Amino acid sequence: MSGFLIFIVIIAIAILATILIHNSIIQKHNRLRQSWADVITQERQKTQIIPKIEGLVKDHKEYESSLLNSLTQMRTAAAKLNRSANDVTPDTLKDFQHDFKNAVSHFNVAVENYPDLKSIQLYRDLANEISEQEDNVGAAIRIYNSNVATFNTAIEVFPNSLINNIMTKKNPAMPFDHEESANAIGFKPSF
Repeated sequence: MSGFLIFIVIIAIAILATILIHNSIIQKHNRLRQSWADVITQERQKTQIIPKIEGLVKDHKEYESSLLNSLTQMRTAAAKLNRSANDVTPDTLKDFQHDFKNAVSHFNVAVENYPDLKSIQLYRDLANEISEQEDNVGAAIRIYNSNVATFNTAIEVFPNSLINNIMTKKNPAMPFDHEESANAIGFKPSF
């Protein structure tokens, strides 16, 4: 009877080990799928944010350019009045005053809304945001590739490979690979 009990215990341990290995493979496969979803999420985030920031930079650049044009026109008109002080008529003075008031009101709005009229900071911010988004995508790809290695190892080692071939039937995952970058390195490992 004790031989039969030992046989039952061995069978129970084998079944339990099979279940644990099967569940471990499923867990690693789900982690792999989640890490790829994170890559997609980061890429989506990049493609959503950067065009919006580029639009803001473009709008600000156009606004700043129009403001500088107004100020230049005002300065040119003032210089004309200064050069030809004898030729000033009430109409030219009235036109200058009108243009001056428009430019000054435009300038006041600009100073209130944009105390620092320098687009370069916006360009720096855009460059930093692009860099940060690219770093996030790169980090997500590294995590994905790490999960690929973990998953592939889990389905290739014995006895996991046996259980995978019989029950789980998961195929090895492909790591993210960028052929252009790989060629740029100029080295191909032999594994």
